Amino acid sequence: MIIGTPQELAMQLFQLDKDKKYKLEEYKEKRSKDANAYFHALVNQLARHYNMSDATMKIKMNLDYGTIETDKNGKIQGCKVPKGTDMTVFYDYAKWYKEDKDGCDCYIFYKRTHTLNSLEFSKLLNGVVQECKDAGIETLDEREIKSLLDNYNVS
Repeated sequence: MIIGTPQELAMQLFQLDKDKKYKLEEYKEKRSKDANAYFHALVNQLARHYNMSDATMKIKMNLDYGTIETDKNGKIQGCKVPKGTDMTVFYDYAKWYKEDKDGCDCYIFYKRTHTLNSLEFSKLLNGVVQECKDAGIETLDEREIKSLLDNYNVS
């Protein structure tokens, strides 16, 4: 794997085997598996506290603190469906935001948690931590959470 700025990559490309094909894509740091495990543990504790399923709580937290899905041009992704349509049949991370002039329900899509980059995941985790504190659920201190988020696992 070659990682670098466009200028750094340009020089390294000439060193590659010219008879092979390569894939070039934007490099994004992945979040720590420890941070991910901690996120799920907290979500599960919140679910127990509020007598909800783990999956329902994860969806709620993602819709409250997650990241809105956008296309490559930054345009918000969503849909318009007939009033009363059960969006969970199609996509769990869809949030109702209005009824349009034709009486249709309009939804905004949120990214799936496993697709979040480190900054987006940090926002989500910090929201879940605050929810836990508000519910009286013990959490790691700020320093420990920062350490989890700073310890990226890019394997």
